[in-house]
Amino acid sequence: MGELRDAARTRKKIMEAARDEFAAHGFAGARIEAIARRAGVAKQLLYHYFSGKEALFEATLESKFGQHRPAGAGGEGPGAAFVQRFRTALADPVWVRFLTWEAAEHEPSDQIIAEDVRRESVARQMAAVAERQARGELPADLPTDLLVLAIASLALYPLGYGQITRMVAGQAPDDPAFQARWVAFLDQLAQRLARP
Repeated sequence: MGELRDAARTRKKIMEAARDEFAAHGFAGARIEAIARRAGVAKQLLYHYFSGKEALFEATLESKFGQHRPAGAGGEGPGAAFVQRFRTALADPVWVRFLTWEAAEHEPSDQIIAEDVRRESVARQMAAVAERQARGELPADLPTDLLVLAIASLALYPLGYGQITRMVAGQAPDDPAFQARWVAFLDQLAQRLARP
């Protein structure tokens, strides 16, 4: 039993190190040696768990997207979907950098790594927003897919482009005062969208 626990712990350490390395350097810039060093394991042990960098990248994505919950979770009212999505992104800024690198390194037409599990996550988010639309919390006349995209954009942009947030708002995205302002803005925006 101890070996299984150790194997699970080692695999988790490797995946956390990979997430941080990919976030810092992107897929192209990340190095297996650096991931092994971050995880505190030998490079050969890393290869015991993962066949290579792409397999590790895919496993990291699958793990993270498997954790995602619907955008509508965590409250009622029009602003809940917007605010919850922002708070989810805020809780994991490394993940936001990870996604930003992925977008920068791949063409939109490229094959999407871990696409099936990611589509499941998107489907959960779309179902949650569609449910809010059906309850009248969000406008039913807006296309659900574009509304989900807008919610994701509003959640991720200030964190992914912190330099622009700082220039426009005069505050960094990790400033609690900015975060409070942004949450209030998201709630106000959703309230206005919900008005008939």
